[in-house]
Amino acid sequence: MRKRVDFRTGEWHVLFVGRTEEMERLDAERARCANGGGAVVTVGGPVAVGKTALLHAFGDRVTEQGALLLRAVGTPMEADFPLGVVRQLLQSAPLDEDDTGRVDRLLDNGAYTAAFSGTDALGAPMVRAVHELCAVVLALAEKSPVVVVVDDIQQADSVSLQFVAHLIRRIRTASVLVVLGEREQAAAGSPAFVAFSADVERQPRHTRLRLGLLSRTAVTALIADRLGTGAAARLGADVHQVSGGNPLLVKALLDDLGPSARWESSRRPVRVTVADAYCRALVGCLYRLDPAAAEVARGMAILGESESSQGLAELLDLEPATAVRAARALNDAGLVACGRFRDDRARIAVLDTMTRPDRERAHGRAATLLHVDGAASESVAKHLGAAGEFRAPWVVRTLREAAEAVAAEGDLRLAVDYLKLAERVAPDECSRVSIKAFLIGLEWLVNPAAAARHVPWLATAVRDGRLSGRDALVCVRYLAWYGRLDEAKAVIDAGWGPCASGDESAWATAAEMRSARVWLKYWYPAADTTPPGHGTQVSPLPATISRIEGLDLLTAVLGDRLSGNEVSHRAERILRGSRLDDTTVESLTSTLTALVYADRAAEAQDWCVALLDQAADRRSPIAHALLAAVLGEIAVRQGDLLGAEEQGRTALTRILPEGWGVAVGVPLAARITSAVARGDHDAAARHLELPVPGAMFHTPSGLHYLHACGRYNLATGRADAALHDFTSCGELMTAWGIDLPGIVPWRVEAARAHLALGNDDAARALLDEQFDRLRPGPSRTRGLALAVRAAVVDLRRRPALLWQAIRELQACGDRFELSRVYASLSHAYRELDDFGRARRAAHRAAHLSEVCRAEPLQALLRTDRLSAVPDGDPMFETDSEMETNSEAGVGSGIGMDSKLGTEVAAGAKAVAGVESGSGVGEGSRMDSERSRMDTDPARGPGSLPPNGRPVPTGTGGPPMPGAPAMAAMSASSAMSTGPAPSGGPTIAASRAMSAARVGMSAASAGPDEQATVELSDAERRVAALAAQGQTNREISRRLFVTVSTVEQHLTRVYRKLGVARRMDLPPWLEEEIAG
Repeated sequence: MRKRVDFRTGEWHVLFVGRTEEMERLDAERARCANGGGAVVTVGGPVAVGKTALLHAFGDRVTEQGALLLRAVGTPMEADFPLGVVRQLLQSAPLDEDDTGRVDRLLDNGAYTAAFSGTDALGAPMVRAVHELCAVVLALAEKSPVVVVVDDIQQADSVSLQFVAHLIRRIRTASVLVVLGEREQAAAGSPAFVAFSADVERQPRHTRLRLGLLSRTAVTALIADRLGTGAAARLGADVHQVSGGNPLLVKALLDDLGPSARWESSRRPVRVTVADAYCRALVGCLYRLDPAAAEVARGMAILGESESSQGLAELLDLEPATAVRAARALNDAGLVACGRFRDDRARIAVLDTMTRPDRERAHGRAATLLHVDGAASESVAKHLGAAGEFRAPWVVRTLREAAEAVAAEGDLRLAVDYLKLAERVAPDECSRVSIKAFLIGLEWLVNPAAAARHVPWLATAVRDGRLSGRDALVCVRYLAWYGRLDEAKAVIDAGWGPCASGDESAWATAAEMRSARVWLKYWYPAADTTPPGHGTQVSPLPATISRIEGLDLLTAVLGDRLSGNEVSHRAERILRGSRLDDTTVESLTSTLTALVYADRAAEAQDWCVALLDQAADRRSPIAHALLAAVLGEIAVRQGDLLGAEEQGRTALTRILPEGWGVAVGVPLAARITSAVARGDHDAAARHLELPVPGAMFHTPSGLHYLHACGRYNLATGRADAALHDFTSCGELMTAWGIDLPGIVPWRVEAARAHLALGNDDAARALLDEQFDRLRPGPSRTRGLALAVRAAVVDLRRRPALLWQAIRELQACGDRFELSRVYASLSHAYRELDDFGRARRAAHRAAHLSEVCRAEPLQALLRTDRLSAVPDGDPMFETDSEMETNSEAGVGSGIGMDSKLGTEVAAGAKAVAGVESGSGVGEGSRMDSERSRMDTDPARGPGSLPPNGRPVPTGTGGPPMPGAPAMAAMSASSAMSTGPAPSGGPTIAASRAMSAARVGMSAASAGPDEQATVELSDAERRVAALAAQGQTNREISRRLFVTVSTVEQHLTRVYRKLGVARRMDLPPWLEEEIAG
């Protein structure tokens, strides 16, 4: 059937699809009428479902088949114009001149008479006129079949309705077919139409056809005709869902998609989007409906999800039955589904048909109705937000409750909007102050830079006494954050009274007091938050409060009251038991900071990554920025220089520097430290030029900043300034009672500065003091201190200290500092003529520095002083022989002259992180104290006494390859430097040397010899990552196995390769990573 109307316009073609059965029934009725006997067909249905298209197509068909078509359309404009529809029907009738004149006179006289009659009842003149007009139609039917088509009959004038009714009663034996187009839900319109409908329904030859919405199959067929079968298969379901099967809306959606959808859909799915054409079509449908239906549609757009029939009737002041009938008409037309618009843009288009004052009044009335009905505050607040400055006694309370609710769900920006509106409509100053305080807190979570603008007002309100009680205590953290310490202390001092009052609000006030005290004490350690008189009784509190658990833990860590394991256990309990939201963000980030300060950076990193996902879900800038700042500090401590820069930049992007307040020192310190380590001193200087609040230097954030400044000054040759920065850190930490190396290792860095200034004794004293303050267990600070201490001991004892430093730093995962220590170790071995070990250590240092992007260290490793190793003498290629010399205490490092000793010491300082030329003369004499060891030489290599001080003995550190044959090889090396005893080496010594060489074969294998080493795939993967310098924990995370499994694999690898530690793993293993 679609093909039979393809010659018509595209619009009619689209609207006609899916109406084959209805057209066949109309054809059957026309055929019966052609054989004599009249009939009436009413074609009903909702608005815009294709009734007009069907009637037009049928009219064209009957005209082609020789019937006489009389066509008319009822319109609202002609509803009050008598005989308007009759005039349309007869104006195209084939009448002769006499009949035409007579018809015109009848129409004119009848219209005049009806216009002044004042009633719908026909008088005698009108009855006679109607009878004569019907006779004209019946006379035409005697010549040929007549088809009378009247569309939108419900909008015809009352006299025309009576004409049609009279004609229908007289066509029983005439060849006349009357087809009426009627829109559903219009029966409750004019009384004349109601009477007409009842009269027509009684006629024996009356048939009713109903056009409904298009099925999904019909919609898919429409799309196929327009865009092809491929597009139809992809778009059919979505177009049917959005259009509801309304043909006019289907066409509009296809217009919005455009012809390009034909080609795009063949390559990738095309998303159905509602645009201008759809919105225009939907609004057009509303204007074709009854006024009540259009009003109900606007009411639905206002109420949204809270719509109900009763609510619509009350909102629009309609009778409930009228509202129900109008809602059904909208639903039947596919414009809405279950009282909801099928797309939010359609709802917005309907709202746009209202003026702004009308919209605001409607939203205000909707908010009132919902409030009276006891709806949730969030539902009411949605309408209040669109109602302008709507005022009522309950508005402020409702907006505040809604703000709290949506903030808890993570929509902080909406919560801020609600509070801003509440502040504008608040009835008095007291309410406005309370709301403003709450608003600042939420705005701090969304945009701390914007919240900073309100801090002066907040401080003034506190000083003036307008802000007090719990509202004021909540604001302590914001006052402290932006450096208003005096006002924050004043709030706490004033808050003790309400805490001890004993009334119902005392518990909540006490909870806020405790939170405020802990917060203030952490950020300002020198601040006195002790209750006045030390005797004020505070209301009882539960043992833990989720908001301050993390701050309590951090305070305990700063007080050095917990071991590392205890910190890990408490932190895990807090992190597992809390979910990130605006009430826990401070506690959780404090917990992470406690882990970092306790040398548990890897654990903190894992938790940070998980919490970042939650911050993204909640769209919380403050949470994202704080977590990025913690990750930046973690990256610094793990030697991830690019990661430190990226996280620091993220933190300062999510929150602008002015929004960070006194905490800005943490992300800035990460960026400065990263830039210095990468050799980008210009970038570091730019970061240092950013203005920072003076109050920052009274907070732990200032310690990080001062420490980073010191490293910059030391790297740029200003050792005096660096020493001042580091000692300032120490003085502040000591004064505050938080002299914990986990915050910043100021003594180690001050020792570096002393070395750069030539103050070796002062450096030793600081390092000894640092060792005394360290707890047992792995410690990054111990590794750093050991590395610096190695620069001021005798050359022969230096490797042992450096090996101890390597073990500590490997356990903590600091690749950058590890690369520096390997560089120092390479230098020490080279000066001891242990070139095999020097080469291996230099290789590890180069690899790690490249991973870290530590350009200054890479440049140092490329210089001849560190990389030039003789390779012509085969003796230097045998690691076992070099190790024997080391263990036996022989080598060129013993008995060296003072000039060589000076150069060796200077080189050790350079690779230990002290810039040459910053106060140390190249020609200075070798300090006798530097070559004197004040510890017990009987201790084994790498051992540490209980107090954590280093005990460096020997030069070899942990044994190199061939350790089982150590004694025999030592004997062999001794023989090479003097006359051999009679009889040559003993049998035992020979066997041991042979075993050592066999053990060395795997470790020194080249790429062509790797096949002879029997390692499993798992062992190769673990060994390859270990050869790169990764720690066991890092390997376990990368391969998704436990640390214990990594250790077991490494043990087997060491045994198979005949090595004793990861530095001796052969370089070819690192190529396994590429595979």
